[in-house]
Amino acid sequence: MKRKNILFLFLLFFATACRENIDVQSTSMSDSLLAVNFQLIDSVKPLLKSGDLIFRNGNDDVSRAARSMNRKDTSFSHCGFVYRENDSFFVYHAIGGVYNPSQKLKRELLDSFCNPKENDAIGIYRYGLTTKEEVKLDTIVKNYFNAGLKFDMYFNFLSDDVMYCSEFVFKSLNQFTNGSLSKYLRLDTIPYGVSTDDLFLNEKSR
Repeated sequence: MKRKNILFLFLLFFATACRENIDVQSTSMSDSLLAVNFQLIDSVKPLLKSGDLIFRNGNDDVSRAARSMNRKDTSFSHCGFVYRENDSFFVYHAIGGVYNPSQKLKRELLDSFCNPKENDAIGIYRYGLTTKEEVKLDTIVKNYFNAGLKFDMYFNFLSDDVMYCSEFVFKSLNQFTNGSLSKYLRLDTIPYGVSTDDLFLNEKSR
């Protein structure tokens, strides 16, 4: 599957509002536009496979700060894994702060994770896993979830008992590939460890 990126129509609304000097803070996304954006999310679902990487770009200050820490590409601020469970898609992702008071690895419905009111873009990437690899990755991710893995507020890549979002994704993938992704690590410079764009810019991602 070629990577699938969606730029929500809210950006078009925002640009129009700026040109017409509309007070954006007092103008919310219309119900019709919100419905269209959720339809865009629905259009991606038939293409998804369990184990796909999903990225989003939040529209708040925390997301802007996170995006600025990317190494090369600032398209996205957060990431996780997509899993189909029965007839629904869920995202497993490491997030903390006011977004997740428990600080534990979060399992969230796809529509909620991609909420167009809070995000202006999403991207789906795939690492081309075999069926056996998909099962192994599933076990790793679910083990982290069942263990209540906590979010790393200090973004210390060297700690394994707590993890930030791209660290969780990277270490999960790296476990079943016997460390083959370690060459993408940067422990000599800031951003230290692995950034969000490291996950989708390397040659294994498509």
